[in-house]
Amino acid sequence: MIKQSERMSLESLETGGFDKHGRLFFNDNGLTDLTNINIVGNFIDTVRQLYFGQPDLDCIEHLETLCKTRSNITNEVLHGTWHVSHMGKVARYRFKIQNNHKGIVILYGSYNSKLEQEAQHLKFELSPHYIAANTPSQIQTELNIMADYFMTTFEPKGCAVHLACDVQGWDMPQDFIERFTTYSRVIKQYDGFSHIDLSDFNNTAMKYGGNSSQTGYLIGSAKALQFSIYDKTVEMKISDKVDFMEEQWRVYSLGSYNPLEPVKRIEARLTHQIIREIGLGINEELESFLQVSDYLTDIWRYALTRNRLDQSQTTIDPFWQLIQEDCVFYCPTTGLYIKREKKTDVSAIGRNFTGILGNLISVMARNNAMKANTVLMQVKKLCFYEDMLRYYDSRGITEDDLRELIEKGLYLRRLTGKAA
Repeated sequence: MIKQSERMSLESLETGGFDKHGRLFFNDNGLTDLTNINIVGNFIDTVRQLYFGQPDLDCIEHLETLCKTRSNITNEVLHGTWHVSHMGKVARYRFKIQNNHKGIVILYGSYNSKLEQEAQHLKFELSPHYIAANTPSQIQTELNIMADYFMTTFEPKGCAVHLACDVQGWDMPQDFIERFTTYSRVIKQYDGFSHIDLSDFNNTAMKYGGNSSQTGYLIGSAKALQFSIYDKTVEMKISDKVDFMEEQWRVYSLGSYNPLEPVKRIEARLTHQIIREIGLGINEELESFLQVSDYLTDIWRYALTRNRLDQSQTTIDPFWQLIQEDCVFYCPTTGLYIKREKKTDVSAIGRNFTGILGNLISVMARNNAMKANTVLMQVKKLCFYEDMLRYYDSRGITEDDLRELIEKGLYLRRLTGKAA
């Protein structure tokens, strides 16, 4: 088991004791002084809340009319002024309703389900400035009110979060990757970057370039527990968030933030599926942001245990221990042991559903023209499709997830020559 350092401060050294908030870390490798590290912020950077239910068909028709008449900027939807646009099938949702000033993007009307069916038809993407300006209770209340506008029936069904820690005074060690412990098989290294696009929940897109000597890392795939470590002072200029971020850092650090020094961001990104599995592991329902908010500090500690910078084979790096223990998101740690657990269903009918789907993918993989959407359309024609969907939902697999499984199945069969 990996060891942690004993923490001390100058005051505790005088009495020969320890200080759980001290910046002097002592272990078998010696003493590490981290008094120069300044944590200038820890924030919920992104929230993506999914809703399951029945769309309001009158609302769908109204949005169609607005798009056809090119009334894209309107105050006829919700309250305030919103930009409405029609989206293609690649986006998975029919409509995007957004207000960047407010900090909310709404995706509505899933292409993967009939509008007359209850399904995952609504997704909210919340910006950092909206999250910072509201409490979890206020956020959930407003999301529920907006969900009631778009849906005739609805329930929160999945929440993804990005948790971030911003620090000054820390330089990434040259042997960072050699000392980094992760369960992920995907590690990408970038030297400088020109753009970061976090708009797509399932495929976080990053475009890097330039001659910066600063190195950033993206660890893990977008569907798994993903870590990103990069220079936030560079990124905030690209995303035009300089004033917002500097104000956040000044407030959080009580004025100790130094605008002349770079800020490194360590960010853990957890999908709704990972959050759901954590909920199953601790016997709690974690489907809404309000439910998740009580456990964010524990989830942060779990994430920094699964993806960890070590000082040696037996000891965690003192800096990693510092940000793991000192970052608090809304609520202090409960000390709860976090684990993930997947839903299982070993019933005969469940095995039949997976067998039917697998055989169909194998047959259709023979034709390279067949895409995942085509296969899913054929599956939807089955008389027992709704029963199949309920089975997969009991395992925490949504209809969107099912499409991704089909896409992956087609790709693997063609790649390995196992098409029927």
